[in-house]
Amino acid sequence: MITRFGAAMPTDMARRLTDHLTRADGQEDCCFVLWRPSTGAHRTSALVVDAVLPAESDRIVHGTVDFTSAYFRRAAQLAAAQNCGVGLIHSHPRGHGWQGLNPVDHAAEEGFAAQAMALTGLPLLGMTFSGADHAHSARIWQRHGRRQYEPLHAGNVRVVGRQFTATFNPRLMPAPPAPDTQLRTVSAWGATVQETLARLNIGVIGTGSVGMPIVEALARTGIGQLTLLDFDAVESVNLDRLLHATRSDAQLHRAKVDLAAEAARRAATNPAFRVVALEASVVEPDGFAAAADCDVLFSCVDRPWPRQILNLLAYAHLIPVIDGGVSVTTSNGRMRGAEWRGHVAAPGRACIECLGQYDPGHVALERSGLLDDPEYITGLPTDHELRRKENVFVFSLAAAAAQLTQFITMVSAPAGIADTGAHLYHLTTGTIDHEEQGCNPNCPYSGEMHILGDAAPAAVGSHPAAEQARAARGRQQVV
Repeated sequence: MITRFGAAMPTDMARRLTDHLTRADGQEDCCFVLWRPSTGAHRTSALVVDAVLPAESDRIVHGTVDFTSAYFRRAAQLAAAQNCGVGLIHSHPRGHGWQGLNPVDHAAEEGFAAQAMALTGLPLLGMTFSGADHAHSARIWQRHGRRQYEPLHAGNVRVVGRQFTATFNPRLMPAPPAPDTQLRTVSAWGATVQETLARLNIGVIGTGSVGMPIVEALARTGIGQLTLLDFDAVESVNLDRLLHATRSDAQLHRAKVDLAAEAARRAATNPAFRVVALEASVVEPDGFAAAADCDVLFSCVDRPWPRQILNLLAYAHLIPVIDGGVSVTTSNGRMRGAEWRGHVAAPGRACIECLGQYDPGHVALERSGLLDDPEYITGLPTDHELRRKENVFVFSLAAAAAQLTQFITMVSAPAGIADTGAHLYHLTTGTIDHEEQGCNPNCPYSGEMHILGDAAPAAVGSHPAAEQARAARGRQQVV
């Protein structure tokens, strides 16, 4: 039985539904959709995959709208053939914001809940489109007894792509008032954007030299919840670039994620702030499940396997990933140049693999344990990308800032622009490259793995390095 629920769709699907449901005559309309589940540790999301638009004979528009049983059966059969659930979305042309169920809507959806479950094996998804502001609300109908189905309402509905928008259920996720500590922040982008930020669950995957400043910034900005993943410990070699770390932390081999959580609680300006700190990798099943609960993810990792997993979450599970990194070039002990970058992986944008942020051939090496084998790493050429570890705090801060500005642009859309492409900053020339192309032809993430949710190929597994790190500290992984 699902207890926490959300829904998401890509921008092009939201646009397609808007075009159908917005009528020139101002009357209500409806259509069926196909959806797939995305299951996290605590939340299940319905990912809207496709729309089954009606023919003229499929529904009767008379101020309100009625649909035929034949139309429902056609949509349910299509859903079953594609291993999807079926959903019904209808419009409230003058509605604004989150819409509850009136008695007529309740009866219409309840009447098909049992058939939807029988034909597809998944609950009926119900959605409402508010015509005044293009907001969405959602619920699923779960069986509670013989011939008894009840709606479980979503906490939010996210639209993901070149821009990120979310509609929140005011009963489950009310907008918190902005305190005086956020006065300057709210004045920058307004109360509406701040209300969105204050209700998001943002995951930061990796709390090292780039992740730690991001945690600090998000907490001070007023984010509602941070979910932090990192299995590594503070070491003396981290002290030149790890914010908040002390010599005592290094001597105690303190978990980086605990240090990050402590700093976040200290910096938070949201009175209802929550932080969940997990000594885990996103490539482990529990770490992946925690990441799948998030609305947005920050990728602060430098290994190929975690980046592959985050790429999967961005496209198969519709959780946008803010990615970036630092590269420093040296010769004979002197710096020749440095680059850092920031970009968003989401439907309609280039994925992390197509941007060259990891080599898929290296994923198998990491899964085999070779990237944690000192002899293997030592045997690689000195200039091999897997051996390069150069970084300093200045560049870590720059990379963190590049990712944070990508995030704020995606959510706030200043001057109506939410996507300015991937940014690559060059220290030596003081220039910035903007890459605005999408994925390469035949990219699997924008192709066959697009919006698969739980049906996506399993890519997680055991992670010996994470297990050894936890064992060395005598800690258990808890989610």
